[in-house]
Amino acid sequence: MIKIDDVINLSVEGVDTKDYPDFCDAFFSQGFLATTGRELTEDELIQLGDDYPEIVNEMAYESLI
Repeated sequence: MIKIDDVINLSVEGVDTKDYPDFCDAFFSQGFLATTGRELTEDELIQLGDDYPEIVNEMAYESLI
């Protein structure tokens, strides 16, 4: 399991203003492991989003302001 603190340069996509404040379509689209710089796989990004939905929501909101 990857911890959110181990990831850098995390990006979110799928932000739809019509979904505010839930942003149910938002998802992590890219991120890198801080220790190695390796890009996360799609499966790892999905798991990270499942483990940290509040971060996806926060980043989606911040992308609008």
